[in-house]
Amino acid sequence: MWQRALKLAGEAATHDDNAARERLRQLEVETDVKQRSFELREREIDAQARERERALADARDHLLSLSKALSREQATNQAHERRIADLETEVAQYRQQIGTLIAGAIAEKRPAQRRRAPNSTKPPPRAGTSQRSKKPIQSKPSARRKAAASSRRSRRQPINARRKTPRRKPR
Repeated sequence: MWQRALKLAGEAATHDDNAARERLRQLEVETDVKQRSFELREREIDAQARERERALADARDHLLSLSKALSREQATNQAHERRIADLETEVAQYRQQIGTLIAGAIAEKRPAQRRRAPNSTKPPPRAGTSQRSKKPIQSKPSARRKAAASSRRSRRQPINARRKTPRRKPR
């Protein structure tokens, strides 16, 4: 009996040993599968991280190039604004010069006006005025005046050909 018990105990131990070895093999396989799974996940995560870093570097480079382009555009706009201001000043000066020239030309074309004497002394009546109304007597225009007036009329543009947009006033 004790031999049989010993034999049964030996078989039970072998069976337990086989079961433990089988369980150990299963655990090794599971561990190997988990390890491979973790390695694959690490590779995917590393690849994603590298992709993100590349995208971030590309975005930084793009942002840098855009900021440089923006600063160039701003500098160009500022230069254009300065140039516009200079040109507006120049145009205003030219307008003023043209106004002065026109005023001088008008002054040259007008007959010299007589200065009035102070109010305390009245000037004698002018020749060609009536004593009652003191209005000048209208004389007939000379031939020279008629020719000048007709040439001015002929130089005028027809109403349809005139500018329809209002002229800009100087600032």
